[in-house]
Amino acid sequence: MQRLGLRRALFRLRNRAVDGIGTRPAAAHDEDKMSRSSKVETAGKAGTAQPRRDPAAPARAAKSAKGAPRAKPSQTDAALDLMRSKIIDLTLEPGSRIDEPLLIKEFKLGRTPAREAINRLVAEGLVNIVPNRGGTYVRGLDFREIGEVVAAQQLAESILAQLCRFEDPTLVVDLEAIQDRYIREVEQRTYLGITSVNEEFHLRMHRSIGNSFFFEFAQSTHRHVRRLLVLIYKMEEAEQNVLDDQFEMNLDEHRQIIEAIRKRDRARLKDLLPAHARQAQQRLLRLLSGKAIGPLSLDLRPLDLTDRT
Repeated sequence: MQRLGLRRALFRLRNRAVDGIGTRPAAAHDEDKMSRSSKVETAGKAGTAQPRRDPAAPARAAKSAKGAPRAKPSQTDAALDLMRSKIIDLTLEPGSRIDEPLLIKEFKLGRTPAREAINRLVAEGLVNIVPNRGGTYVRGLDFREIGEVVAAQQLAESILAQLCRFEDPTLVVDLEAIQDRYIREVEQRTYLGITSVNEEFHLRMHRSIGNSFFFEFAQSTHRHVRRLLVLIYKMEEAEQNVLDDQFEMNLDEHRQIIEAIRKRDRARLKDLLPAHARQAQQRLLRLLSGKAIGPLSLDLRPLDLTDRT
C-alpha cells in the first residue's frame, strides 16, 4: 500500500512539472500567435509589393532604344537584298541563269546564304525554277509579262483609291516625309533609289487599309513594277528631256495624291491613283511607237540580166 501511494504521488508531481514547462497562460499564447501572424503578413506584403513607378522610365527606355545601334542583318538577308537589287536594276538580266556557284563566285556569298537567298527570291516571284532547263532563272520581262504587271498595278491602285483609310492619323505626315526623300532620289537620278522610295510611298497607303492579304498582293506587284520602271527609265535615257518631264509629272501627281488624302476627297483620289498607275503603260506605248518603222516607198527597177559581153 505504501508503494502504491508513493507511485501515485510521483505521478502527480511529474504531471505538474510537464504542465508547468509545456503550457503557457492563454493571454501569452494569444499574444504570441498574433505576433507570428503579423510577421507572416508583413513578410507576404514585402514579397509581393510592386516597386514604385518612375514616370520618366518609359521616355528613357524609348530614348535608349532609339539611340541603340540597329542589329546587323544576317548574311542571308544581306544576300537577298543584294540579289533583289541586282534583279530590279536589271544588272541580272531577265531570263539569265542564277545559281549557287554564281552567287558564291561573283558575289562572295557562302553556300547556305546563297541557297536561302535563291529560295526566297523564288517565293517573291523574281526568280523561276525551270526543271526542263535544269536550274533557276531570273523572271522574264517580255510583252506578256509586262502586260500582266501593268494590269496588276492598275488593279491594286484602283482598289487602293476606294479603300485607303483617311482616318489613319499619321498617313499624310508619313507620305510627306516619303515625298521629301523621293525628291532627293529624283535629283540624284538613282533609278534603284527612285523606285524604292516610290514603292514605299504607295505601300504606305496600302498599309492604311489594314488587310494583310491585299497588302501582300500590292507589295508583290510593286516589286515587279520597280523592275518595269527601271526598264522604262533606261529606254527613255535617249530622250533626256522626256525623262525629266516624266519625273516632274510623277512628283506633281504624288503631291496631288497627298492633297486629296488630306482633304479626304475620295472622288478625287479615285481619279488620281488609276491615272497615275496608267503612266507606265502610256510611256511604254509611246516608246514602242517611236521605234516603229514608217511605211516605206521603194523605187525598184527591174534587174537587167542581159549579158553585155
